[in-house]
Parts: sequence; structure tokens; C-alpha cells
Amino acid sequence: MAFPRKWQRLLETELADVEIPDYVWLTYAVCGLTPDACGWGGWMIEGAFKLTGQREASATGDRVLSAADEQQCPHCGRGLFRTGAMVRFEPSANQVPPRQAGADYRTSPMKYTD
Repeated sequence: MAFPRKWQRLLETELADVEIPDYVWLTYAVCGLTPDACGWGGWMIEGAFKLTGQREASATGDRVLSAADEQQCPHCGRGLFRTGAMVRFEPSANQVPPRQAGADYRTSPMKYTD
């Protein structure tokens, strides 16, 4: 499969190319707002933050980073209800991914079209 060359820079993003959050809040959300909801439940990103020590865009004063935080069910697309189950995560010193390319899954060379 070939990808559009105009997106090569985006597709080849590495950790050094992005701003790393100092912490991330996760919320356990459920799909149960309507009678035809699917009943899915799982963790969603509530927000990713960079420490600033100043009052900015969030109540903590820390800067909110872009994250996939849509409140839509990944299974049926309906709205999600955010429960009271929330947890804050901070980066660990151990940054070894849980799955390794070439060992746990196969990769193919990136190909692009103009």
C-alpha cells in the first residue's frame, strides 16, 4: 500500500518530533446514554497536559495538549458517559513499548505516491 507523499512527514513522526505530556488523565467511559446504545465500556483520554506552573487553559494551570479525547463510542459512534472512575498517569522511566516491531508484528517499508 502506498501513502500520499504529502503526508510523509506526519506518517514518519517519531517521539523526538512531538511534545510529550507530563501527565495524562484517563476516564472510564460507557456507552449507555440511549436505549439503543451498545453498552461498550473502556478507558478514554480525558486530557493530556504539559506542566507550566501558570494559570492557562486548564483549571490546574497546565497546558492542554492535543489528544484523542472525543466522547464517542469506538464501537457504535454514539455519545459516551464519563464515569467517576478517573486516574492520572505520568511517564515511566521504562519506555519500552509493550509490542515490538519485527518480533510481535510485521512491518512493511513505507511507500509513497505523488
